[in-house]
Amino acid sequence: MPDTREAVRRFIEEVYGEGRVELIDELIHEDYIEHPMPAGFSPDREGLKSFIHALHGALSDTNAELERVLVDDGQVAFRWRVTGKHTGEFLGIPPSQNHVETTGNDVAVVRDGRIEERWCEQDLLSLMSQLGAIDPAMSPT
Repeated sequence: MPDTREAVRRFIEEVYGEGRVELIDELIHEDYIEHPMPAGFSPDREGLKSFIHALHGALSDTNAELERVLVDDGQVAFRWRVTGKHTGEFLGIPPSQNHVETTGNDVAVVRDGRIEERWCEQDLLSLMSQLGAIDPAMSPT
């Protein structure tokens, strides 16, 4: 069973970065809840698997890195960065061929070495601008 830091590292780098959906059952608790999950995806393990498939179907050359991790008594806060090229439809947005980069800050509860619950705050305004879904003038600089 991985420790908290290792579980989070593998979740970001191997699941998000490499699309290794088969690791979700190992790294994510069966009672998993995600806050919020994008529309169209259930906030549980199966919804997470579907989301990772959709992400990797939309972004080629995907890379995810864990930038910072703070662990405190079964809870973990972490900052991550994901990059890739938007080559497929994503959340109803047609491929733009743009290189995209998004960051996020998460707080999670880890139980028995697996992530049980996660709150994700992501820079969606910048991401939507990079995907061509909104006017770039709306995006922060």
